[in-house]
Parts: sequence; C-alpha cells; structure tokens
Amino acid sequence: MKKLEDISKKNIFEVPDGYFEKLPGIIQARVAKPQPTPWFVPTLKFALPIFAILVVGIFWYSSQSQNTIEEQLAAIQTEQLVAYLDDATLNFDDLTESVTWSEDDLNELEEKVFSSFEVSETDLDLLLEEFSTENF
Repeated sequence: MKKLEDISKKNIFEVPDGYFEKLPGIIQARVAKPQPTPWFVPTLKFALPIFAILVVGIFWYSSQSQNTIEEQLAAIQTEQLVAYLDDATLNFDDLTESVTWSEDDLNELEEKVFSSFEVSETDLDLLLEEFSTENF
C-alpha cells in the first residue's frame, strides 16, 4: 500500500484563466428562477389580431348596411310591396305609435303626395261631395 508521502505533489489539473471570477455569475444564472411572463402577454398575442379583425369587420359592415338600405328599398317592386301590405296585419294605431313625425316631415310628405296627383277640378268637386264632412 502506498503512503500519502509517496504520492507526488505535482498539480495535474489546470484552471482556465478567469474561471473563478466568472464562476459566481455562472452559478447564479443556473440557479436563478426564470421571470414568469404576465398572463396577458400570450393572450394579447392572439387576442389583438382577433380584436383588430372584429373592429374592421364592424366598421365595414356598418358602412355597407348604411349605404345599401336605400338601394334595397328602392329595389322593391311596387307589386311586391302591395302584396306584402295586403298579407300583413298592420294596425293603424301600431304604426302611428311607432313613428314620430315633425312638422317639416309632414309638409314634405304632403307636397310629394299632392304633387303626383293629376285631378281636374270637376273630379275634385265630385270627391268633395262624396266625402263631405257631414257624413262623419
């Protein structure tokens, strides 16, 4: 058996230059806990594009619907409208409660309605006689 004194005292290991100066930083990097990312960061990664598409879709849909309502109403044939009104059970009281008219609206409507009539004075006199206010 060899004795401790018989073993040579020569250092067989070499340490790289600056190893012990860097060692605390290396150990801390391995031991340090990674910082948790906030819950909203991954959520925003997916939610932000969806939100942007939703906002663009709402603006596009609202602009499309505002532009085409008048066009859609103008495209309805008179015969279809008359057929719908004949089939519908509309009550005059329900209609008058749901619509509020200003004086300007009523004057404009009156002007449009009466400007389209072509009635002679004799026809008008006959109508007045037939629907006199005395009957009511």
